[in-house]
Amino acid sequence: MTSNITVTDETLNSDESDEHLINWVEEAAAIINDVKAHVAEINISSILPSTESKMYLNLRTFEGNTYCIHVGNMGFRIVSETYDSIDADKVVPNSDEDDIFETPHALLDKISPGYVNSFGNQLCKQLLHLQQMRTEFKEEDEEDLEKEEEDKGAKEYTESVTNQ
Repeated sequence: MTSNITVTDETLNSDESDEHLINWVEEAAAIINDVKAHVAEINISSILPSTESKMYLNLRTFEGNTYCIHVGNMGFRIVSETYDSIDADKVVPNSDEDDIFETPHALLDKISPGYVNSFGNQLCKQLLHLQQMRTEFKEEDEEDLEKEEEDKGAKEYTESVTNQ
């Protein structure tokens, strides 16, 4: 089992000093909103500090597994299986050992079959809804075409009667 350590802001900032500044409050809101329907819980760590270059999210999957996720310009990286903590070997990212994911979806895809199910079900529902909308529009278009043909036929009949 990996031990947890207490880290300082200086230690946490050391691996990302050259990263671009991002509004992490907005970024966190977008990430949370994007995946909240597909996980049991997700929130910003109230213990680990967020800076201009990174933040930490606490996440619990539908399977009940908990994670602390480091979110930075490099991507998404699991730093602990305990909320609000960083494992000693995860303080500084190790590209040889750490999985770094470009999106929260890629990370969740790897760690949570429940996420994959939930996301797939939502996608199917959206596609079904789109198909229903297309069918309704097609039916409305067909009704409009029939009405136009009826109107055209009535107009032609009226013109032929008046020309006689």
